Amino acid sequence: MADAEAVPASERQVDKSSLMTKLETTTHLFLIGLCCLAGGLLIEQRFFRPPEAETVSPRDLVGRAVELPGADWQAAPFSVLLQISSTCHFCNESMPFYKQLMAARQSQAARIPVIVASGDAVSIMRKYLEDHQVIVDKVLHSRLQSFRTGTPTIYIVDSKGLVRRAFIGELDSSGEKELLSIIERGKV
Repeated sequence: MADAEAVPASERQVDKSSLMTKLETTTHLFLIGLCCLAGGLLIEQRFFRPPEAETVSPRDLVGRAVELPGADWQAAPFSVLLQISSTCHFCNESMPFYKQLMAARQSQAARIPVIVASGDAVSIMRKYLEDHQVIVDKVLHSRLQSFRTGTPTIYIVDSKGLVRRAFIGELDSSGEKELLSIIERGKV
């Protein structure tokens, strides 16, 4: 206590203002650093990230050639190509329809080949399809990046390897009926 009384009041005032100055300085430096970080992230996102995939209409895909090593388009008048992913929640929600689609194609005399193209490893995709009881003819590892579509996307591909119809995203009931009709008729 004697030491505190020995220090004049004016010097004690200086210590408090000095302490406040250090706290303010630290706060200001922190805020400046935070602003620099936020600005850097905005610049990085704006200039250094690839642009998002453009919105593609199914009509834009019609007539385009599908280059997919391992697919034999000439094996049938047309084939169904599913572009799906095991981590896509729309694909998961569509699995009951894919199962129905496979049953419809099994009942046809002229069997329509179904090929799955996925960015997943072939073994992972086969297990995924097996778990959902969706039986396909072939599973290939490919992202079909030239089409700029996401998952799920269903293509009807003719014997020349050209897209005749495309269904992008999770189908509504009219899209499902249309695709089932194509499979049941055996004609695009």
